[in-house]
Amino acid sequence: MGFSKYQEADAWIPQVRNIFCVGRNFRDHASELGNQVPDSPMIFGKFTHALVPAAGEVRYPAGRSDVHHELEVVLWFKETPSWDRPTDAVGAVALGIDLTDRELQSTLKQKGYPWEAAKSFRDSAIVTALYRFDAFDDVETARFALEKNGQVVQRGVPSDMVFSFADLIRHCLEVYGLGAGDILFTGTPSGVGPVRPGDEFVLSLNGDTWGAFRWVADKGGSP
Repeated sequence: MGFSKYQEADAWIPQVRNIFCVGRNFRDHASELGNQVPDSPMIFGKFTHALVPAAGEVRYPAGRSDVHHELEVVLWFKETPSWDRPTDAVGAVALGIDLTDRELQSTLKQKGYPWEAAKSFRDSAIVTALYRFDAFDDVETARFALEKNGQVVQRGVPSDMVFSFADLIRHCLEVYGLGAGDILFTGTPSGVGPVRPGDEFVLSLNGDTWGAFRWVADKGGSP
């Protein structure tokens, strides 16, 4: 029982085709932002250029002042899921940080505009290396956490999700399609908060460190 590094990939994560994300999938997170819990999964996407490893240094986005962290379990798909056994298509899992420009998100929501500018900017999808699991039950019972400057600020368990992993997979499969190389951020628990250059983050699952990095200022310009 447990998790082990996904060794087939030469890079930290195989080539990603699509990035799916879920909003308001933990009741406590919806409550802390004053939002209603949705009746069906709230899905949005990120561009693949948002991906960055959860290791070493990560650039704080230039020109933004209210960026928040959101810790999530990330599913990586090895194949197209079936309706009857959707989780069988999950080849590995990771932990990820979904970054949100909270001030810009509020403005976009008020105007009825899409969220991409507040959700899909460069380096806004921070992902650890992938891990295999012995059985998907290990994923469903795992406990994940985020430390910020040595203090735990987010804790989560999948049993607290509004929509289960299987529910999310079926929804994405039916509405958008899912296939090999896609990844799915599955929602964040309460405790989201601001990020500043110099902050140090540690992402862990069941007490084991899966990722660690330090935020550095991005002065803008070319990547």
